[in-house]
Amino acid sequence: MTKDELMQDFEQVVRKVVNQMQVDRQTSKDEKLALTRDETAELLDVSLTTLHNWNKQGILKPSAKVGKRVYYSKDEVLARLRGGQVSA
Repeated sequence: MTKDELMQDFEQVVRKVVNQMQVDRQTSKDEKLALTRDETAELLDVSLTTLHNWNKQGILKPSAKVGKRVYYSKDEVLARLRGGQVSA
């Protein structure tokens, strides 16, 4: 095996690893099950105040609370978004 052949093989391996890392990173973002308040508000295009009011009115309730952090179920947020059930 020549030096050039070795370098070509090495470059192919590096490309495969980089491509797989990009796929893995996108997959992990897509598989996220819970959204923060900020992420939820951004996805629904509403303010944090509106999100708080929806919680008080029972329109969209958080699915979990860890310490002072509030999380919303991604599935529930997307379902509400698709179904048009969320209103300001």
